[in-house]
Amino acid sequence: MEQKDKRLDEIKELYDQLVMGDDLSNANEEQKIELYHKNQEVSEQILSIIEEILREDALNKEALFWKIRIYNGPYYDDVSVMMSTAQEIIERLPTDKKAVFSAFDWLSWIYETKLELKEKSIEVLHDKLIEISLLKDDYSLQDKEFGETYYMIAYLYRELEDYSTAVSFYKLAYDHFPDHYYATYQGGRLFLERGEYNEAYELLNSFYIFHGNEYSVNFGKEIEELYKAGKLEGYWNLISLLYHIGIDYPEEFGAKNTREYGMRFADIIEEELKTNPENEIVLRMKIRYYLVVEKNSKKAFETLGKYYSVVKEVTSSLFFTYYELAEKFGVSIEDYPIRCDSFYGYNLMTRFLEKAGELKGEDNERALKYYEQAKEIGGLVIPQLDAYFDRGEGPKVNNNSHGYAMLCNNLGIAIRNVSKLKEDTYETDDCRYALTLHKKGYELSPFIENLDNGLFLAETLEEFREVEYFSQELLTYHDEFSSEWMSVQGRILKNHINANQYEEAELFYYSLKERFEQKEIEDEDIVSEMIYMAADFFTYVRYKKHDFYKTIELTEEFFSNPMYFDLVDEVAKVNYWFSLAWSYHGLNDRNNASKYFDMIVDAFDGHGRYQSTVDEIPQEYKLPSEEREAVNRLWHLAQVEVNVTQNYSLMDHTANIKYLTDIVDYVQQGQETPAEYWVSEEYHLKVCPRNLRENTKEVIYDTSLDFYFKEGNYTIRFNIDEREEKVRKLLGLISKKIWAKEVYTYYYFYEDDEETSNDYEVYGGGKHPDLDKVAQQLWNTWVEKIKTVK
Repeated sequence: MEQKDKRLDEIKELYDQLVMGDDLSNANEEQKIELYHKNQEVSEQILSIIEEILREDALNKEALFWKIRIYNGPYYDDVSVMMSTAQEIIERLPTDKKAVFSAFDWLSWIYETKLELKEKSIEVLHDKLIEISLLKDDYSLQDKEFGETYYMIAYLYRELEDYSTAVSFYKLAYDHFPDHYYATYQGGRLFLERGEYNEAYELLNSFYIFHGNEYSVNFGKEIEELYKAGKLEGYWNLISLLYHIGIDYPEEFGAKNTREYGMRFADIIEEELKTNPENEIVLRMKIRYYLVVEKNSKKAFETLGKYYSVVKEVTSSLFFTYYELAEKFGVSIEDYPIRCDSFYGYNLMTRFLEKAGELKGEDNERALKYYEQAKEIGGLVIPQLDAYFDRGEGPKVNNNSHGYAMLCNNLGIAIRNVSKLKEDTYETDDCRYALTLHKKGYELSPFIENLDNGLFLAETLEEFREVEYFSQELLTYHDEFSSEWMSVQGRILKNHINANQYEEAELFYYSLKERFEQKEIEDEDIVSEMIYMAADFFTYVRYKKHDFYKTIELTEEFFSNPMYFDLVDEVAKVNYWFSLAWSYHGLNDRNNASKYFDMIVDAFDGHGRYQSTVDEIPQEYKLPSEEREAVNRLWHLAQVEVNVTQNYSLMDHTANIKYLTDIVDYVQQGQETPAEYWVSEEYHLKVCPRNLRENTKEVIYDTSLDFYFKEGNYTIRFNIDEREEKVRKLLGLISKKIWAKEVYTYYYFYEDDEETSNDYEVYGGGKHPDLDKVAQQLWNTWVEKIKTVK
């Protein structure tokens, strides 16, 4: 942070110490004297910092605005300084439109509040309107400023009791800023008071839709008075607004509950629909009547059907209810075109998205349908928002950058879930588009959910630059060295690892570790995050770099600091042992590997938090002692180095019986359970002692040595086939049964995710000459191995 920024933060902290308003006016005389001196001291400190900043940078806008505030404070109170400073901003910072607009607002406020010159305040705001009209290519800011300025002019004309002019400016404010809180509320009520009912509805309904709080009751009661006086004949829009407000707040209108209030309108609704069955407004009233008053979903669905047969398009979140009820009653509904604006589109999409989330995992088929609906709706709304923000086209209600950001987030979630549920992958063009949506939404309006979800997709899609972008932005939301900050740092390190950027990963790890240990942090969660980060780096060095000695060195050095064991003993132990165990395993140091794997099993087997770590341990290290010894013998035999000079033909079935028997006997030594282990990531060995072949008409025993190769997904099996045969002598007059043995070589081929296979070929069959060569070479090597150790 620059020094200038720190001083501005100091100003804010000091300003918050000033005593103003009721706290000052309600103090007794003695307290006021004390508070006066405090305000003087603090104000002088603030002004001193402001002047220091302005000496270095005379056009520092933050300092200039603080100057206006301090001269409107409880100690300094100088209108001339306030006005001259605001005028200075307008004249000397003409390209900084936001600063210029704020300066005009200050001038207007000073004329109205300090000098009580409302006409002059209006004049200043008209000057501001000219400045706003000159704004180019920022349609969002222009509409916001037009709407806010028209509202302030309307407010001032109302204060001057020029109501006809006031309502015209309220309408202008609404036209540019449809969800303006005060313009819609104050202007709508003024229109209502003047009997301009259609304009009143337009503004009041906007307030109800966008804000819908208890203040709606105020104009709801005013509408009720007009209704009871018979002044709203035919104004179904206002009658409907009254109805919906009363449904929300029945007690405010003298009803005990929603049902009692809703019943007041039952006959009125029926009478109107008899006369005009296609009255869309009243149909919506009837739909809500069935939904919340009678709570009759069947009649609600029937009425929804009538409503959509009239409007023939989707314009609001009411469609979600129609869709839900159609699914409930097993009825197929017409595919209406969706023409939602951004507000209704976002609400409708979000309702489908939330429902999909509820179904996901329990009924993925239905969840997919809801996700697809959400994706469709969001995909139709996004171009509307793009058209507004890029070209200023479309309704002004689209001027909601935060809403745009939320829409991008939710649409991104819908898209990725459709890809996952439909194609079982995130590796799709749609998901890459979703990633751009999260970034675009965040850049338009900082919405942290876009960062979280964008980071997830970026990591999944291995978009390393985007991971860096989202991570760096996320860091700004968390205090340095908090657990959340550390977690994000861990993801940055993983990004270097996934991108195979060893030098960057190493530099990042050592730098962060040094800074972290200097802090001497004692928060268990934060310390754990540092351990997880280190473990990721160790895994990278071990797994991707295959540098097992370096991994051991890194692990021992990191955990030589006792702070980790002192603060989070279990986390430290499991990660320390895990790193060493796998490193020694990679070095084929089975004694040390067994030592640390055993420590993990003894300490954490059955421990819920670390069971997954225990489950990762190779099976051969978790075997009973006799079985483990057999695996160790198999491992030892695999390590024997030989110089193969002799060929032991695989077609000599009988001669090879002794060699294969010797291999199996050496490994098994009476142990009945097969001995097996992964020699490397791509190569698995298995020795199976004599066992009865299943599902055969005759009695057959097999004794085998299997080599499974991950690349190619096949097994080469050397197998002793042992079965009973009849031997006849003396011209066939005498016969006896003997156990006949032969060695055969088989090739087994597997489909993806298949553990057993009936698809096999036999050595020498002519179909796989390449495998015949591999098999012969393996056999030569392993015969030499067993001859060496025997």
